[in-house]
Amino acid sequence: MLQAIRSKATSLIVKILFGVLIVTFGIWGIGDIFRNRSVDTAVASVDGEPIQATQLQQAVRADIERLRGSLGGTSLTMDQAKRLGLVDSALNRLIESKLLAQEAGHLDLRVGDEAVRRAIVGNPNFRGSNGQFDRNLYNQILAANRLSDAQYEQLLRADLTRNELTIALTEGIRPPQELTDAIYRAEAERRVADMVILPPSAVAAPGRPSAADLDAYYKAHQDEFRTPERRDVTLATLTIDDVAKTMDVPDSRLHDAYQARLDEFHTPETRQLQQLLLSTKAKADEAETQLKAGKNFAAVAKAVAGADPSTLDLGWMRQQDLPKALAGAAFTAKQGGVTPPIQDSFGWHILRVVAIKPAQTQNFDQVKAKLRQDVARDMAGDRIAQLANHIDDALAGGGGLDAVAKQFGMKMTILAGMDAQGALADGKTADLPSPKGTVLQAAFSTAAGQTSELGDLGDDGYYIVHVDKITPSGVPPLDQVRDKVVAAWQAQQRIQALAALGKQIADQVNAGQSLAAIAKKHKLVVSSTGPVLRTGNSRVPPALVGQLFALKAGAATTAPDGNAYVVAQLTAIQTPDPTKDKAAVDALSHRLAQQMQGEFLNEFAQALRARYPVEINKTNLDRAL
Repeated sequence: MLQAIRSKATSLIVKILFGVLIVTFGIWGIGDIFRNRSVDTAVASVDGEPIQATQLQQAVRADIERLRGSLGGTSLTMDQAKRLGLVDSALNRLIESKLLAQEAGHLDLRVGDEAVRRAIVGNPNFRGSNGQFDRNLYNQILAANRLSDAQYEQLLRADLTRNELTIALTEGIRPPQELTDAIYRAEAERRVADMVILPPSAVAAPGRPSAADLDAYYKAHQDEFRTPERRDVTLATLTIDDVAKTMDVPDSRLHDAYQARLDEFHTPETRQLQQLLLSTKAKADEAETQLKAGKNFAAVAKAVAGADPSTLDLGWMRQQDLPKALAGAAFTAKQGGVTPPIQDSFGWHILRVVAIKPAQTQNFDQVKAKLRQDVARDMAGDRIAQLANHIDDALAGGGGLDAVAKQFGMKMTILAGMDAQGALADGKTADLPSPKGTVLQAAFSTAAGQTSELGDLGDDGYYIVHVDKITPSGVPPLDQVRDKVVAAWQAQQRIQALAALGKQIADQVNAGQSLAAIAKKHKLVVSSTGPVLRTGNSRVPPALVGQLFALKAGAATTAPDGNAYVVAQLTAIQTPDPTKDKAAVDALSHRLAQQMQGEFLNEFAQALRARYPVEINKTNLDRAL
């Protein structure tokens, strides 16, 4: 019941309940505890300066989001992030940032207003489609992050100060040229080999194993044939969408919702604007004079400011998208008109109104269907919270899942032979509501014959699982998997025969025989690997790459390649000359310098911990993530 109350705390009944409790606490004086006691959410502190849980959460979520691209769009859970060390890494970065800030303060380092202005104007995130600083975009990004100009500038100033300290510490750290050249030669060295692939057909097909061989293989490889634990589960779900379909929405509620959301259905006036940005009042006055004389806006921009006509367009703007200083003039001018010069911290602006789209409001009938769907979901949210409480009570009272599900209109699904990954006995994937991992965890943590507690599907609803039957993981008798064991034994025999043949050919080549002659005898084809770096290439099996770089010229080796084997003879070693590839050497030197500077900063941060004590609040850290 408590879980349902927490998830639906916005319902009217729960608000009334909490109101009564708050009044009661006030009468008895318990409210003083909440009024006078602040909650400590700091996960760490540096010399007494706290790092709040929200800062760490934001840093970890940003790291998770950055990893999504390399994970094919799949996001990590917080538990997975912890296991991968993302939480520790993010916390260390925040601590090191605090340490550097403390040291910068100790050294009385400061960054002036002009440096802050240059950093803002030069930030590519604040540039519009014309490649220039866009004040409107700047304001929008700050608003989206709930930052005022002053707050952002304060944060930026602190970052710039830390950067100045970092640059001063690491500016002279560079790798010796000898080290760079040696690493370049190792990384850029290429090796070329002749290669033959031994396919499974290169050896005779294995016969059938004897009973003794089969039994021995089965006993030595039983885990290969182990079946996973499977469970027969009955799943009952109660979702917002299912309940919403049953709601009868009166028109009066739709009209109320329309009035409450009128701003959502209103499109404000928008104007297509062009902007001329000038650096001085003299130029602004000159441009205004020429425009009043009837000259073309683009021509004036080019003549007075040297601006490319393609950089003038601001696009379609709402009044609230513009700074106040510009908005009034831009939305007072007529179509085709221009504003007088307007000054702000970035210069003098003259705006031209290219076109106007009047404000529009969708009427009730146009949005009635959407309102009905949304109001039904809202009503279903309140209804589902009430039902969840009653379902909790019914389960606590000993009600069986079938009866409870029927009483409250829950959807029932039978999942036969489901494993812990959601695969069914028939090979299909179970159709589970999201988050699927939560449902699977409940299904595999509930005992046979038992019913789980009412589980939460987030904003989507609730679920219950009943475990009807458990088939434990186990190794089936040999007779049940005989064909699989025979096939596995034969595959092993074939790969062993290929390995033996590969070794035999490599030994013959190393004894002086020709790889081409041996390949012809076995009806195999010789091909070249082409130049191979230590990182390999698509034509060379990974298991062979390391061996190639351990061989002497003319020597041969063998390595597995899936269900085949490969034999290779090293034919050439291409040693690079650092003096002939300056660009690559310089890039490597830069990369090594960055690594060395990073290691130095890590050591510096460790040293700063002695000056500025670091404390980690393990309790708050565990609670935060």
